[in-house]
Amino acid sequence: MNTVTITGRFTADPEMKITSGQGKAVTTVRVAINEQGRDKTVFIDLQSWEKTAEFIASYGTKGRLFEATAHLALDQWTDTEGGQHSKHYLVIGPYQFRFLDRSTSTDEPEAPAEDG
Repeated sequence: MNTVTITGRFTADPEMKITSGQGKAVTTVRVAINEQGRDKTVFIDLQSWEKTAEFIASYGTKGRLFEATAHLALDQWTDTEGGQHSKHYLVIGPYQFRFLDRSTSTDEPEAPAEDG
């Protein structure tokens, strides 16, 4: 099973885009995760879709503490000079994200109940 549960902080404000084909919201944000029991920080991109993406884009800001369950994904591509590249990132599904700190916004709702 490809499941990862993480707790970390946003290193920047999330960026939301709308896909050109189906018009779905997708949000990406780089996050910092401290390795338990070690003085080491891991940085990885987090991706979310649809209602979860809209929620994170609306209420997520640099420094926010969160918890998420996600699956590990891999992109692979060839650059214009023929070089092979790859990048791992995490994809959050519905029901699998929450902020652990309080927002300065008094109208922040709970994370969305479902996508699609």
